[in-house]
Amino acid sequence: MQAKQSWLGDQAFGAGADALVNVSYKSHLDALKFMQSALCDDRGLAVVQGPHAAGKTTTLQRLAEKMPGGVAVALVDGTRIKPRELLSRILTQFGYDTGLESTDGLMKMVNMFAVQQTRSFQAPVILIDNLDHMYPSALRELNTLAALTAPQGFALRFILTGGDGLSTLIESDGMATIAKRNVGTFLFSPLSLREALLYLHARLGACGVNNADTVFPVDVCDRLYKQSGGWPGLMNKYAREAIGRASEFPLRISDTVANKEGDEQPASDIPILDTSDSGRPLPPRLLISKDGSTVADCSLTEKKILIGRSDFADIVIEDDFVSKLHAVMLLYSDALVLLDLNSANGTTVNSVQVRSTVLKDNDIISLGNHRLKVMNAPPISAEMAKLLKTPDTIKMKNLVDMRRLKARQRARGARENKGQR
Repeated sequence: MQAKQSWLGDQAFGAGADALVNVSYKSHLDALKFMQSALCDDRGLAVVQGPHAAGKTTTLQRLAEKMPGGVAVALVDGTRIKPRELLSRILTQFGYDTGLESTDGLMKMVNMFAVQQTRSFQAPVILIDNLDHMYPSALRELNTLAALTAPQGFALRFILTGGDGLSTLIESDGMATIAKRNVGTFLFSPLSLREALLYLHARLGACGVNNADTVFPVDVCDRLYKQSGGWPGLMNKYAREAIGRASEFPLRISDTVANKEGDEQPASDIPILDTSDSGRPLPPRLLISKDGSTVADCSLTEKKILIGRSDFADIVIEDDFVSKLHAVMLLYSDALVLLDLNSANGTTVNSVQVRSTVLKDNDIISLGNHRLKVMNAPPISAEMAKLLKTPDTIKMKNLVDMRRLKARQRARGARENKGQR
């Protein structure tokens, strides 16, 4: 039974299921129509917004599959991508061997190919997913690509996707060409309750389940819909987890609820914020600006985020007054901690210089000429609030000690729960 459940969960709702199971719904179809219409416009560029798990990536993949055979298409995940890597991935999908070309050389290759194709009335198409997670330097290269022209008009066409802060990023000064070309912005909507039931049952049907009610009765579908908020990626996650948790078919409502208290965790681990689903707090974000203009909008989903001028940093701040590795952020379940890494010019939060601090919503971090506004910071507990009043060194020691104590308490509680079963 367990092997059958594991197979069914993976096939219908696992990471690779989208390649085999294509279930369309209204927002997905509307997004496809919007993208196709935008590519036919003279400006040939459009923006698509939606939260994590809205289906943006899947929709881009469907769009790429539907493009006419003679059109060159490149689909690139922009997450933490740098200029040379961006251009190299585009050219590779256009059929070029990029070799050891420099960034300037790669840009010339893209320009030459795009102009040649546009003259044949087949302008290449570039689909960028997670635009708001790109490095600022890569965003500038993308803006340069958007400015390339041929006698027939713009030499490249674009569809750009990202999270809820994407419109702000597009309107910043560094994205002027992209903003000028933008045909419009499509906002993804969640599935309706009826669409959710059809979506879940269609995925099961594609895997050979003739009567989907024998796996997911209507009340279970309703619960999965409420858990996910109607976002398809989250429904996949919760459906797969529920199948793996069930002891028999059909599933019961109790199978859809994770037993978080029983999740055992090593005492040495420090719990990190789980940002994978919208039923929990949204992931923290940094809105990065310079001279009053937004230059980047970064979601924080890793446990440790390095900030600095070096390309080795997770968030690159190109500023002469920022050290190569200037500061680090540590993401916990109930706090976002900032540590200065002995930078040459220091780090200030709300105009106060700090070595280490726990960040709150709307805090402003100053690094050289850049400002980083903290958004969606994890709520600070009462224990954490007390620590904020203590000196930095004592604060950080107490913070770590408190987390280790909580981790040990969870692990001990998990062992006791197992002993009672």
